[in-house]
Amino acid sequence: MLVFENQVNEKALMGLNRNCKQHIIEIVDASPTSQFYCHITTEMPNVHVYLIEHNLLETYTICHCFSYDQFDEDYSYQNLSSIQVKMMNQFLQKANII
Repeated sequence: MLVFENQVNEKALMGLNRNCKQHIIEIVDASPTSQFYCHITTEMPNVHVYLIEHNLLETYTICHCFSYDQFDEDYSYQNLSSIQVKMMNQFLQKANII
């Protein structure tokens, strides 16, 4: 897991899709009072990036999720609050999926 505080660790993001990397940099730059935790997984040919933005000063936590395949520059993006992630986890458990 990568941890960013106030600025992106450019080396850690080197292998990412150019557009996805730029989006992550913009998110981090837009919130200088947040801490960021990043987890990157590769399941060939897909790459998944999970970026948690935690802001104690403004009391929020957002989960930014990126996915793309290694064939083109397009990527999908979704963001969820920590409350939404918790609800989704409870829903998956009730549905006996996890």
